[in-house]
Amino acid sequence: MFDLIRRPNDTLGLSTFEEIDKLFDNFWRTAGMLGNNFNLPSVDIYSTDDSHMVVEMQAPGFDTDDIELNVRNGILEIKGETSEKQEEKEGKKSYLVRERNASFARRVVLPEGADADNISAELDKGLLKVTVPVNRPEAKRIQIKAGNSKGKAKLASLTNTKSETK
Repeated sequence: MFDLIRRPNDTLGLSTFEEIDKLFDNFWRTAGMLGNNFNLPSVDIYSTDDSHMVVEMQAPGFDTDDIELNVRNGILEIKGETSEKQEEKEGKKSYLVRERNASFARRVVLPEGADADNISAELDKGLLKVTVPVNRPEAKRIQIKAGNSKGKAKLASLTNTKSETK
């Protein structure tokens, strides 16, 4: 299961500026200073079999038109932005406007062999599910050749020495 996320570099494929943005976002998130207009929704990444990777993310209040999926350089980018404006007019003297804005952005490094052309996504009841087909080549077994007989004799003498000391 650890082979689902590939790290091309120590920076996860992000530029220096993106790393700095990520650092500040994480700082403000842990400090509780971001407020309600920007969230980093949690992402679940799993594989049901060896041919698919699934990315699930909570996106309540978002519609399919509010979410954008892009693949660039082996990185799946998920961005969402929504705004809602509610106006109430009561007579000529009172006027109330309520606005709600929400946005998020997440990046997921795709595994080696990911088929970016056949990625599918579904949004159902606030749960975004992105399925990434992965073509994993079969592992090639490499035959180990036996060395000279001195190596075998040395191994046998080491084994005998260890058994005699017990």
